[in-house]
Amino acid sequence: MFVRTKKVKTGGKTYEYYQIVKNTYKNGQSRQKVICTLGSVDDYDPEFADELADTLSEFTGKVTVLSSMDDCHHIWSKEYGSVYVLEKLWEELKLTDILSTYLQGRDFEFEVISAIKAMVFNRCIAAESKRSTFDWMNKDVHLPATEDLELHHLYRSLDFLIENKEKIENKIYDNLKNLFNLDVTVVFYDCSLIDMYGETPELIQYSRKGKPQALLSFVLSRDGLPISHNLLPGNTMDINTVIDAMQDLKKRYSIGKCIFVGDRGMVSREKLDALEDMNFDFIVGVKSNQWKEVKEEVLTTRGRYSKVSDNLKVKQKEIDGYRYIICYNPDQAERDRKIRESVIESLEEEIEGLDPDSKKAAELYGHKYKRRFLRKLKDGTLKIDRMQIRKDEKLDGKYILYTSTDEDELDKEEIASTYKKLSNIERSFRSLKSLQQMEPVYHHADRRIEAHVFICILAHLLERLMEKKFTKENLDMTAAKAFEHLSRMKLTKTELRDKKFLIRTDTTDEMNKVFKALHYQHPKRVQHITEG
Repeated sequence: MFVRTKKVKTGGKTYEYYQIVKNTYKNGQSRQKVICTLGSVDDYDPEFADELADTLSEFTGKVTVLSSMDDCHHIWSKEYGSVYVLEKLWEELKLTDILSTYLQGRDFEFEVISAIKAMVFNRCIAAESKRSTFDWMNKDVHLPATEDLELHHLYRSLDFLIENKEKIENKIYDNLKNLFNLDVTVVFYDCSLIDMYGETPELIQYSRKGKPQALLSFVLSRDGLPISHNLLPGNTMDINTVIDAMQDLKKRYSIGKCIFVGDRGMVSREKLDALEDMNFDFIVGVKSNQWKEVKEEVLTTRGRYSKVSDNLKVKQKEIDGYRYIICYNPDQAERDRKIRESVIESLEEEIEGLDPDSKKAAELYGHKYKRRFLRKLKDGTLKIDRMQIRKDEKLDGKYILYTSTDEDELDKEEIASTYKKLSNIERSFRSLKSLQQMEPVYHHADRRIEAHVFICILAHLLERLMEKKFTKENLDMTAAKAFEHLSRMKLTKTELRDKKFLIRTDTTDEMNKVFKALHYQHPKRVQHITEG
């Protein structure tokens, strides 16, 4: 339909009228049918059209006529894109169903699941304290299910969460296997110290860094999804956590033969023997001076390297049925050389004419890295240790892996690639907002600290699931970057005369890439609000 001007000649004069006309087809020919005449052009009253449109809106619900801009009010505008996508991921993992299972028979007077969801989403998007999270969920984002929550409800939800931690983790593990093809033929294990503030004596202990901290240990699947975690006192040594964590994994998830991947801090002969007794193979990093055979046999291995990638070459040495993989990174070798040369150059200037009994001399010889290249003579004079420099030159860009796997199962190139994935996952794990901003933790009870960490782990799981989907669809984007793009989608509550709507902003090209990779439909452009 359209509006046309109809000219009519009468008594030698020409009159013009506005008409609403619709094109119709009859016998293959187009004809125009007059729907309504709005009146003479000269005498046209715009209010008549407003009244007509207003009357039609009672039937369609789609037409709203504004007499002036005073009829249009924007009540609020809130972030929408991020929470919309997180809601989809949350339900895809069936987290509501999991939490509902353990809420049965519990007489909570508030929406526990909504409170937990809000805290998890906040870790992904804004990472704030619980008090700030409460303000955020009410003022900054569109989470209508949280409207009736109070601040103390968040803390009570944390108590429920930690009471059921192991059972919830077990259910999540089952869903990851069934819905996301979880691969646990390889598991990555790591530990991270977290700064703590509080008065509880159990978790907050002075760590090897000399700070009040707790130790977070976590197990990741082959593709980096967190499947279990534990929080221990900060003075716990990383190596002492390995066996308990792997025994717990076997017991809870009935995992069969599996390859354990850990860094150099997880290694001792005793621990590796215990892992093999539990039917774990292992791939671990070892220090160049850790065992006698590493220094005398492994590092002197002759032969050419085989290429894994542009910045990784490998060769191997077998001793007593176990394999050592010598890894060489040319780029890292160049960085090692430049750092050492810079340190040596600085040291040569600092020790020239230096009084051997001075405070400066004592500081240099006690320095964590510089002392490596210093030699003290009988009179206390400091000299550059050229022999140590030559030893270090032979190690530039190299690191050693130790594995119990058979070559038929994984060749040396696959061993190196698998271990490299551990460092990539560690880097990703610590760079994501949910965990990067985990600390410092201010809760004053062990259970609250543990629950706070669990919230962070759940947030990280959603982020990793998002990134896993991105990888599958060849979208080179991190979860953090995706949330940055999605945060620009706002939802505005608008009143047009006596009608209320929720209207979202248009999507950008980057947002469209995210929705396409996740296979999610865009949220509705306009939602009509019916308030009782």
